[in-house]
Amino acid sequence: MDGEVARKLEAAVRAVVSEAPAPTPQELLQEDDVPSVAHGWLLLCLLRQVSRQRWVTQMVKERITGRGLDEDEGDVPGYAGWRYNFHGIGCCFEGPGELIDVDFHDEEGASIDAYFFAHRIESLTAPELPEARLRALLPGASLLAAAIDDLSAVGLFGRPQRQNVFRLPAELETLAESAAALDLSNDEATARCLAHLRDFEALVSRPGGEVFQAKVEAVRQSRRNWLLAQAGSPWTAGDALAALESLSTDEEQVRACTRVIEHGPVSAATAEAVQRLDRMPGAAGSDAVLRLALERLSPTEHHPYSMHAAAHYLLKRGIERERVLEAMLAFARVNPVKGYGGNPFIGDFALLALEYAHEHARELVRLALRSTTPIARQLVTAVLFVLDRPWCHHELAAALQGMEREPGALALVVALSRSRSDLARAMAARWRREHPLHVSEGPGFTWDEVEEENAAAWLDEALTKARKWVEQAGARVPETLD
Repeated sequence: MDGEVARKLEAAVRAVVSEAPAPTPQELLQEDDVPSVAHGWLLLCLLRQVSRQRWVTQMVKERITGRGLDEDEGDVPGYAGWRYNFHGIGCCFEGPGELIDVDFHDEEGASIDAYFFAHRIESLTAPELPEARLRALLPGASLLAAAIDDLSAVGLFGRPQRQNVFRLPAELETLAESAAALDLSNDEATARCLAHLRDFEALVSRPGGEVFQAKVEAVRQSRRNWLLAQAGSPWTAGDALAALESLSTDEEQVRACTRVIEHGPVSAATAEAVQRLDRMPGAAGSDAVLRLALERLSPTEHHPYSMHAAAHYLLKRGIERERVLEAMLAFARVNPVKGYGGNPFIGDFALLALEYAHEHARELVRLALRSTTPIARQLVTAVLFVLDRPWCHHELAAALQGMEREPGALALVVALSRSRSDLARAMAARWRREHPLHVSEGPGFTWDEVEEENAAAWLDEALTKARKWVEQAGARVPETLD
């Protein structure tokens, strides 16, 4: 995107806001190149965002702080169904079908946080035409933020005030209220807006729109190319690869994923690409995934996310099983992973072994249940609870034996106390007797008190994920483990 495209985008949005007559089909067909459709909708929606943020700022001044309300959260006086919640330097309003979050970087509430904007767009339960089209074309907060970076890069607005925070130029801000007041509910207004923004994908489905079919292919190819570029970034890979599904054939998706796997740096984007291939039938892209697992990934250098994704893909398909297991185990046994207090994926590796590598499952389950990473311990605890087999009770009880009050221990206690095994329940009761809770004196709570209060709820939350996993993979888990 260059400065000329940016000027076309701004001109198109100004034409929409001023309700100028729409270009004719002949005029549209004669244009050689058109502005990015998604970026045009984005600019219009940013104008409308300014109006919503101004409203929040005004309500805070007039109805909350202006009335002397000093609660951090509560109902917005005079606006049924709306609630406010102050945080940091801002305030979040949540109401019927919409969430508006604003940090007060200026008196008017005009500074936009890219992710606050994205969260509002995603929160809308009945989006109007601009927001609906934006969501369809740029599905995902990371893609919206990346497109905002594009607009900033071509000078459509100045450099960000802070990371992810920017303000539209004054001459555009003056259009905010008009943009918000647009009535695009009638057919004529909708057609005019679509034509000004060159949204041929929407125009082609309207009466007489078949003349734009060639334009549709051009704009789709442009968006496809943009998404392919975003697929190589760890920040946007997940959303970009998901968005490409509706624009690409299976073969094109495989090419996009293998390009990320083979030519991009090892990152979260690598794992996202492998997982995208994993959800496809067959073994397309298997050569790239195998080279990743056996040649590119190093347990001393790389985060285990990519190895877990690659091992799942390969073990599921029975590709080079022994060599893949050797590589996977090398990652699973690293403790701690660089930058962590433990191994954040040991629980996931344990579940992978339960499903596809039974001969190593007991080792990895035991590592997970004794992990210094509470979330890993909790995940495997929840899965063993749902499986509810004698060997599960034994492993939970063995892990608890000798354990003091430490993060994650109470998940084991709660699971055992709910077990159908009399012995497991007895062990949980004995552990509680031997490790009574010491109530703190004075203000505040200790971690032990916090965990005691929340352990059951935390386990229940983990059980939701565990039940889903057992439903999908439980049939491949053996009744007993050697």
